[in-house]
Amino acid sequence: MKHSPPKLTDLPAPPPGRTGWPWTEAAQPLPERSPCGGEWPSISLITPSYNQGIYLEETIRSVLLQGYPSLEYFIIDGGSTDESVEIIRKYEPWLSGWVSEKDKGQSDAINKGHARCSGEIFNWLCSDDVLSKDSLRLVGSAFAADPECGVLAGACFCQYDDEPHLSSARPARGPVWEETPFTEGIWQPSCFWRRSLVKREDLVLRDLHYCMDRELWCHLLASGARWRWTDEVLSVYRFTGANKSVVGGAKIVAEVDRIYRAYVPETCALPGLLRRFWLPLVLTGKRAANPLVRSLSTLASRLVAAPLLALYPKSRVRSLQHEFYVYSVW
Repeated sequence: MKHSPPKLTDLPAPPPGRTGWPWTEAAQPLPERSPCGGEWPSISLITPSYNQGIYLEETIRSVLLQGYPSLEYFIIDGGSTDESVEIIRKYEPWLSGWVSEKDKGQSDAINKGHARCSGEIFNWLCSDDVLSKDSLRLVGSAFAADPECGVLAGACFCQYDDEPHLSSARPARGPVWEETPFTEGIWQPSCFWRRSLVKREDLVLRDLHYCMDRELWCHLLASGARWRWTDEVLSVYRFTGANKSVVGGAKIVAEVDRIYRAYVPETCALPGLLRRFWLPLVLTGKRAANPLVRSLSTLASRLVAAPLLALYPKSRVRSLQHEFYVYSVW
């Protein structure tokens, strides 16, 4: 069910001391027709959430105050025991629907929400992330202007609450990323796609808990999606220190390995070679107490990498080396 966009004065008053977007500011309501003269494409958004009451209200307001005329928005809560349900009820009149019940994790919640949606364009917005002001205007305009566009990936503002000096806007990697879609390069809350491209019952794989979005990007590419890129900041990704992408470590490496094998046909899969032979040497070279052991391990890791760089596309080798190293040393 779609609702008319609420005005700022329609929504509950913000908590004391909260100002700016999306507390005391709202995006300008959009005209009835898109800049192309046609109807605005319908957009569906869901927010999977569990015990994120400290952030949830800001997330909700950032969606509702977009002023977008053809929007449906669902919240899929996993049975939170904090203030989340109280917050959701405050905004219930402007939601297309919500549930609060035990689920099997984020991937299950995303699929549950996706099944309820009917919009042409889709994305999910985690309960500690925020849509940028006017982001849905940019998204709707892009899809309306280019009927062949299947996916729109934009920049993201990375917000470090505990280390604000690190906060900055970061772009998506653009067309070069399409060579290695199993690796990082797309900011999930800034990536929107046509639901018609999803050629399976579930949107994301339920047994992936860290890289379900990366597997989805591979699926969309395999479905023939045409990607479009924008440098506009479409969302804010909040680094809290508890993000799954930060704490996943070796589990992320394992999921990247699995996704690679599913989409890249190789007799001898590159990730397995890197994990078995190269990565242990690199980690020994970093962690060993003995300087000689560190030096020899580092040298050996380079000797192992040399034939792999000759036998496999360098972009794949280098991207997997970076991923496996980063997530193994965290």
